[in-house]
Amino acid sequence: MTKTYLKEKAIKTSFALKGIGLLIVLAIIFGVVLIRFALSGRRFDYMKELPDSDEAYSIAKEFVKPTIKSSQIYFPEFEYQCAKKPDSVYIVKSYAEAKNQSGIKNVIPFEITLKYNGGQNSSKKSWTLLNLSED
Repeated sequence: MTKTYLKEKAIKTSFALKGIGLLIVLAIIFGVVLIRFALSGRRFDYMKELPDSDEAYSIAKEFVKPTIKSSQIYFPEFEYQCAKKPDSVYIVKSYAEAKNQSGIKNVIPFEITLKYNGGQNSSKKSWTLLNLSED
């Protein structure tokens, strides 16, 4: 009976040591992955932030350009208003200056409503035009 008890104790000890060894290996692997993630400095797609007003304005210009019948269009850099609504909807108000062929400058105010669908902030494909009004 003593021999059986010692064998069982040795088997349990061996099993426990293997389990502890496996946990240590998994902890080391987790630590390495965690350190690499922390040091990488990259942002992954699932961690992207919503676009700010500057990014919404730059995309708004891309939607407005095709509606203006002029080859010389100027958009002011800082003279715009942008409001963010729930569900990633942005309303941008600004104006564009366009010169026609005779050199006359027209000021075209516009208000555009865009919805951000996710993806790359600077890509036009990531946005949907909801409304565009030019005065």
